[in-house]
Amino acid sequence: MVRNQRRRHVAEMLEDERGREVTLAERLEEVIADADGSMLDDQVFGRLDPEDVAIVRDVLLPSSVFEAEDDDGADSDWTDEEIARLQDEIVDSRRRQLAFERYLDALDS
Repeated sequence: MVRNQRRRHVAEMLEDERGREVTLAERLEEVIADADGSMLDDQVFGRLDPEDVAIVRDVLLPSSVFEAEDDDGADSDWTDEEIARLQDEIVDSRRRQLAFERYLDALDS
């Protein structure tokens, strides 16, 4: 009974940690897209009609974001720190997953 309870508990923690990694990776993608998205948008918008640009811009970036872009990269330090933090969290999450997996393997051996 103890072995089964431990297995269930650690398996749940492993699944939670896998979900955490997915969430962190998605957040990392968002931060990078926010930081570098305007460069890509500038390239693509140059190939579109102004009416199309207005429609897509409204969906991708609300007007408040465009106003924030005029801050000459004031948020670039925060972005770099957030990217580094998220990358560290992902590494930590993977390490925790490995420990949970090893525990489950050792429990079954």
